[in-house]
Amino acid sequence: MPAGEAVQLTQAAKNELRPHEALVFDWHRVAICCAAAGEVSLRRTTTRETERSKALIRLTETARVYAHRRAYSHLAGIPLTIDCRRRLGVRHFRSDLPSDFGLRAIFGRLPAGHAQGGSR
Repeated sequence: MPAGEAVQLTQAAKNELRPHEALVFDWHRVAICCAAAGEVSLRRTTTRETERSKALIRLTETARVYAHRRAYSHLAGIPLTIDCRRRLGVRHFRSDLPSDFGLRAIFGRLPAGHAQGGSR
């Protein structure tokens, strides 16, 4: 179920995201012994990939932003802002998640108001 308007794109991000592109919050495992331990990253992909993938869940109806199913439970309902900056002519999409968000979510140490981790 999409999180509604919890995900906002800045005007720069809206301008830089091309019609055939989508943004994906991926989940990267960081431990062999514990499949739930991981980190979240943001990347661009094609809308075709998001339509084909069974592992991606849409976070919002108003923008083409998805999350891997392992990251979704940590991100759903969290107010997120996505921005885009150009460095040396290359687009870089960034979110306002803390750099250690994945580990905080796994250990239940997110600030008040954030979803608590878990898998779906």
